[in-house]
Amino acid sequence: MLAYPEIVIIVLVITFFVVLRMGWYFMTKSVKTAEGTVEKDFCGISRIKNDFEKGRASRKNRCVMYISISLDSMKRLYSESKAIRMQEQIKKKFLNHFCFNTCGDIAPCGGTNFVVINELEEDEITQCIDKCFEEINEIFAEHGAAGVARVNFGYYLTSSTEVSFETALERAKQACSMAEDEEVLYCRWDNVKEKEFERKIRIESNIQNEIEDNRFFLEYQPFLDAETNKIVGAEVLSRLHSPTEGILTPGCFLSAVNNIGASEKFDYYIFEKNCKWIASDKENRTKYVYTINFSRQTLCDQNLAESIINIIEKYDIDYSCIAVEILNDISLNEYEKSTMIKNLIRLKGKGVLIFLDDFGKYYTSFNELTDFDISIVKVDTFVTQNAINPTGFSILKNMISTAHDLGLKTLCKGIETEEHKKIAIDAGSDMLQGYYFYHPMSVMQLEALLEKQ
Repeated sequence: MLAYPEIVIIVLVITFFVVLRMGWYFMTKSVKTAEGTVEKDFCGISRIKNDFEKGRASRKNRCVMYISISLDSMKRLYSESKAIRMQEQIKKKFLNHFCFNTCGDIAPCGGTNFVVINELEEDEITQCIDKCFEEINEIFAEHGAAGVARVNFGYYLTSSTEVSFETALERAKQACSMAEDEEVLYCRWDNVKEKEFERKIRIESNIQNEIEDNRFFLEYQPFLDAETNKIVGAEVLSRLHSPTEGILTPGCFLSAVNNIGASEKFDYYIFEKNCKWIASDKENRTKYVYTINFSRQTLCDQNLAESIINIIEKYDIDYSCIAVEILNDISLNEYEKSTMIKNLIRLKGKGVLIFLDDFGKYYTSFNELTDFDISIVKVDTFVTQNAINPTGFSILKNMISTAHDLGLKTLCKGIETEEHKKIAIDAGSDMLQGYYFYHPMSVMQLEALLEKQ
């Protein structure tokens, strides 16, 4: 049996080790908190910066990567809680591929963005990104988020003491932004990308003035009846004559329009510009249909139908020569979808044609053929051109057949060769559009072409 002094000593020793253990726990926890760690296995930006600066001191090469997750469409289409659950799964993939498997560090960087630092070379980085995205794609498929959620990567490779951490991070962010604009998975920053990014910023900073100064003009790409080969209408295409950048196509300025929140204003502006042109020679121009692209965001405006009707009546032109083309740009929640459907019904009731653009790509589905009051389905270029193989042809033929069963006409885009034309006709397409027939052309060229026809 232990004596009293021995019991006291044992208790004191046990207490000492418990206190020591607790002290070590709280000390390490406070260190992590000070470094900015927000959750297990992720470090803070300060840790990444320190690693970068140590690499500069030892003249080691470094890769700084910026990752952006876009879940806005996922939240709109489903719910915020489902988007958050999916995000947690994606973050685990980031840890596995960019931290544990590469001896790198990864830190949250505001919202759903992340910063990574490691010592990988170019080919290793791209392989790592591709492998990571393969697994993320499985998560997208599991949650029904394919084509809805998006992940982009931008990276910058720096050697020795070349730049500061702040500069390296900014360059990785710019590369990620370029990847988003170009709709690619990843992009590497280099001098060429820097110039492209600077150009993008210049365009974005001036875009509001360009609209105010009426520097946009229209071009038209005709589409034909598949049986007669006669022009039946044309798609209206916007162009910008920038005093500093020259002639720009939508690929160069539409992201700027969207980024400053001017997409609705821009859509109405281009629509009215076309109506004004039609009104200047109604007798000849109203014989054809002119399709004008509208963002789904604009089509969800509660005042859209009345705004379009007011513009058409302002210029006193026939409703039948106007077509609203639904862009395939964003997903919609139920309320937005309901508003858009009401607008389309109102417009179609007046005689305006409704086109569904890029069917078979991104957010379009067969449900939209019945949900929206559509007149004509425009089959996506990829679907048309992929029909040169038997499987692709079956897909195209079934899409056209389904549209016809619903009483809708079809237009195949992307006709660039005689083979594309033959396949689209064999599949049953009603109308055709593409470079094989006509490139986008000026108003004068279109007028001459229609007069000749």
